[in-house]
Amino acid sequence: MACEPQMDPGGAASPLSTSSPLWNTLPVGSPPGWGQELCNGQVLTVLRIDNTCAPIAFDLGAAEEQLQTWGIQVPADQYRSLAESALLEPQVRRYIIYNSRPMRLAFAVVFYVVVWANIYSTSQIFALGNHWGGVLLVTLAAVTLTLTLMLIFERHQRKANTNTDLRLAAANGALQRHRVLLGVTDTVEGCQSVIQLWFVYFDLENCVQFLSDHVQEMKTNQESLLRSRLSQLCVVMETGVSPTATVEGPENLLEEAPLLPSSPRPTERPLMQTELHQLVPDAEPEEMAQQLLAVFGGYYIRLLVTSELPHVVGTRHTDSPRVPCPCQLIEAHILGTGCCPFLAR
Repeated sequence: MACEPQMDPGGAASPLSTSSPLWNTLPVGSPPGWGQELCNGQVLTVLRIDNTCAPIAFDLGAAEEQLQTWGIQVPADQYRSLAESALLEPQVRRYIIYNSRPMRLAFAVVFYVVVWANIYSTSQIFALGNHWGGVLLVTLAAVTLTLTLMLIFERHQRKANTNTDLRLAAANGALQRHRVLLGVTDTVEGCQSVIQLWFVYFDLENCVQFLSDHVQEMKTNQESLLRSRLSQLCVVMETGVSPTATVEGPENLLEEAPLLPSSPRPTERPLMQTELHQLVPDAEPEEMAQQLLAVFGGYYIRLLVTSELPHVVGTRHTDSPRVPCPCQLIEAHILGTGCCPFLAR
């Protein structure tokens, strides 16, 4: 069975109030009665934490208890480290703050002021005067450029974010067998940046089967397209390396001997190397289907709970005729023939 997430009359995801400034578990809806089945896309619970406080941690124990009321047994230890290491690292938390909607709006205001001042000062150089007509043209040009920038921001937000969405791939891979997917969104309440971790029910068995068949068909008839799309599913990772040992031999003994007595040195940073990591390596179709759903599960949930999923005519594994299921999103926008990049770096 399938259903849409709860919406308010305006069509947006219903607002969730919090009773604690640090964190709170916010169930959406009430646990089902006897014999009632869960729906694909149904929000089970939401964890909220204040991103401006340090240190912070998700109360996954409360989430475990809430999931148990829905009849889902998921020990928090199975995904605690995966979720917290993915979202609560300092650099990720800073990125979430700087990428929030208020920060983008503030940047757009600063951009408008700077552009307006530059265009106006340039108009004075060419002696266009300071009459109202010139000022109006300058304002229209600045407004046009600012709106273009905001549209670019909004388009960027609709892509899979490698800094948030894709970092939940390991956690979603561990939760697939429990029919639960995680997604992350952020909001601002007052002066607080709040991270929301969504737990959404979704039985992916049919999606895995469809994607397996689709990948197999692409391997047979569109192998070059499949390789091209999978080659874009990669991220740059930093790994620590140990200094390579010199080759032992008589000619190297003198080179290895220190000329001066050793003295204490300040702690040196470990050597790091960057490497390109393939998110969906070539494997059996079923394994690739499961990996695709794990990698883009967080992206799908974010679009689902924010009502930003692209509308489709007909659906496979949800009741709503307008809301696509994960395999439809992956087929059309990840493995499809579109030319627009779908990853936001």
